[in-house]
Amino acid sequence: MTLRAALLVLTTLLAPAAHAQRTPQELAQALQTAARAGDAVAYRNLLAPGGTFTVEGANFAADLTRRVPADVTYTLGDIREQGTQADATLTLVWTRVPGQVSRVTLPVRLMRVGEVWRYAGEAFQPVRTETGTLLALNAPGLAERTAIIAPLLTRAAGEVRNVLGLPVPGDAVVKVYPDSSSLSASVYLSLPPVAGWNEPGEAIKLVLAGGTPAEVEGATLRVLTHEFTHLAVGLAAGAGRDKRIPWWLHEGLANFAARTFVSERGWQAWQSRVNGYARSGWVPLADLADFPAVPENRWDHAYRQGLGVVEFLAETRGREEPWLLAKTFAETGQGDAAAKAVGFASLGALETAARAWLAARGV
Repeated sequence: MTLRAALLVLTTLLAPAAHAQRTPQELAQALQTAARAGDAVAYRNLLAPGGTFTVEGANFAADLTRRVPADVTYTLGDIREQGTQADATLTLVWTRVPGQVSRVTLPVRLMRVGEVWRYAGEAFQPVRTETGTLLALNAPGLAERTAIIAPLLTRAAGEVRNVLGLPVPGDAVVKVYPDSSSLSASVYLSLPPVAGWNEPGEAIKLVLAGGTPAEVEGATLRVLTHEFTHLAVGLAAGAGRDKRIPWWLHEGLANFAARTFVSERGWQAWQSRVNGYARSGWVPLADLADFPAVPENRWDHAYRQGLGVVEFLAETRGREEPWLLAKTFAETGQGDAAAKAVGFASLGALETAARAWLAARGV
């Protein structure tokens, strides 16, 4: 094949992809095609460099491969082009679980690179704060209502330091959503509605709670402290090494750090749940270690059993022991080594002792 012929073939192969994104509507079609195919690489190639979704989009795309949303539809409306950018509303409709159709509409931003449009993620409005960056989804009135959160960032970060001795960086980014469906759709299409979220390297996401000012404050501090713990643990463990810490321990530490902002009744309910699991229905911790592999019907076990093990260590060995356990997991990647660091012969021995202590509690 001659060089000219090779270039002609290459141009032919590349032209449809470029042409498919010459308008925002064609970009929506390209995103839909990649999502329905579970093609993470193709999806990432449709993201705008430097957009708010650049980092988060990699995990979003990876989930498309794990759980292909074969019927998802992408529809862009209310498109307002301004030079090389455009604001629009993106409506996603898909079947998350059999028999359950999900529908979410998000304000989004698009960017044109040359003649090709790319997806830059949700559109946000900045909210004034003394520390970090606080962003509200560009939904009517949300930025004004989010102002109540600004002074809570320092309190939540301080609680993580008080309980676990871990710092929360002052430049943390917090994104606020009006409801859990919108938040979850910005993370993974397979994710059920959640009130908060954090992945290493990504912004913290949370839902603005409803209710009285006191109720909003309490709920926000609880979720913020939980998510700030994930952020602090990930940074303290080190890039990549945070994945060595099992999921149940991540959630146990986050729940433990948020204790101050949980009502006494709510805290007792959490304890009662794990005490019950310890007596009957306990799921082996090894089965709760890898978040993507844990089925939804066992998520509560990860949250409650993880908290139970952390409580057991804090109350029987000292408040610094839960973080020592996590730190050793991160350093070695070995459960038995982590357990030995806190005085147990093996991870199995730690699990057995914790379960016995929890089963006896409250009886």
